[in-house]
Amino acid sequence: MIIIDAGHGGWDPGGGSNVYFKEKDLTKKISDYQKRRFDELGLEAVLVRIDDETLTPNERLARIQALGAGPNDVLLSNHINFGGSGGGEIIYSIRGTRQLPQMIADELKKEGLPIRNVYTRIGSQGRDFYFILRQTAPNNAMIIEYGFADNDEDVKRLLYEWPRLAEAVVRAVAAYFEVPVTPSPTIIHIVQPGDSLFSIGKLYQVPIDRIKEDNRLTSDTIYPGAELMIRR
Repeated sequence: MIIIDAGHGGWDPGGGSNVYFKEKDLTKKISDYQKRRFDELGLEAVLVRIDDETLTPNERLARIQALGAGPNDVLLSNHINFGGSGGGEIIYSIRGTRQLPQMIADELKKEGLPIRNVYTRIGSQGRDFYFILRQTAPNNAMIIEYGFADNDEDVKRLLYEWPRLAEAVVRAVAAYFEVPVTPSPTIIHIVQPGDSLFSIGKLYQVPIDRIKEDNRLTSDTIYPGAELMIRR
C-alpha cells in the first residue's frame, strides 16, 4: 500500500507558502494527482488528508494507523520548503533504505528539479528526527520537498509544472514495485504566460472545441495559472 500524506492543512497553511500559493493547497494537488495515477496503474494507494482539514501531529499519526499502515508499505509525505535555498530534498526513515528515495530523486531531477540531498536525519535519542517518519509503521517512509517557496526558479516550476513533479514520483514508485507506467488518459496542463487554446491544442493534438467542452470554457480566453484537463 502507498500512503500519501499531503502536508499541513486547515488552519496550518505550511511554511512553504508565498503570495502565489499555500503549501497545504499545493501538497494536496500533488497528492490527489498521485492517488489518481496510482489507481490508474493498479497500485493500492490511500490519502491521509481528504480535504482542507486540520490534523494535529497525533491526529495525523492516528489517521495513518487507521488506514492500516504496516512495515512493508510506502509513506510519501509531500511538502514545500522555505528558507533561502533552492531545489528538492528527500528525507527518509532510518528504518528504510536509500533505494526508493534515490529513485524518486532521480526522476524529479529528470523533470528539472535540482536535488539538494537525499538523507536521513537522526534525533537526539537516535531515532528519526521527524515525527511522521519516527512514529509511523512503514519502513519506506519519506518526506519529499518539491522545492523552496522563496526561490524564484522553484516557484515557477511549482506553479506551472507541479503535475510533472507529481508524475515523476509516480514513475519512481511504480518502477520500485516493477509496475509498468502507462500514460494517463487525462493530462493536467497549467496555463503559462503566452499560452493560447490554439497552442495547447497543437501541443497535445487535441481539438480546441474538446478542450473548451471538457473544461466548461465559454470563450477562448485563458489565464496563466489556470488548470486545464486535457483528454487524450
